[in-house]
Amino acid sequence: MSGAVSPDLGRQPNHMPEAEVALRLAEFILSLPGSGAMASVAIDGASIKVGDAVIFDIGRFMAATGWEQIKEPQVGRNVWTGTYRRGDKTIRVHSRPGEGDVVALVDGRRIVAECKKGPLVRKPGNPEYPLLKMALGQALLFDVSADDIVVTAVPDTPVLRKLAETWRSRPLVRRAGIRIALVAHDGSVSGLNL
Repeated sequence: MSGAVSPDLGRQPNHMPEAEVALRLAEFILSLPGSGAMASVAIDGASIKVGDAVIFDIGRFMAATGWEQIKEPQVGRNVWTGTYRRGDKTIRVHSRPGEGDVVALVDGRRIVAECKKGPLVRKPGNPEYPLLKMALGQALLFDVSADDIVVTAVPDTPVLRKLAETWRSRPLVRRAGIRIALVAHDGSVSGLNL
């Protein structure tokens, strides 16, 4: 893991954007023994920029975490798309919907993840509950095979950690086999257990 990124990437200090959750999860999966050489990361434009406000600068984030852009976006594509390499691993950032936010292979099994943004400090109204509930619901709708590993990934906070611990043991979550991963700013990921 390459550690925390400086706060000048356009993000709010008490919030982890969905793009960061997805990129950190992809980076973590690629670091696992038996991982494939490439991870695909789908980024929605609304998680990058709203109006003129930059929510998350992918290029600066990738450079700060040691990833070099090796392929620019195709003409007519979103500026945040492209291919990045670090060592023998590649992250391909695209904006195609419906494929999972992160798709990668570990030991020949496909991992398909639904990622959500979230507050890093407790907020009134408990927004963490609907965020994790929405991620689980979207993960249930993935078109996957029996061998695929389905994951929901959210920021690692005390509130989401407690929810994840409780919901992991719920009978239908267990039966569906959905893993709930917690992603921290420093790149560490817990709860994936492959």
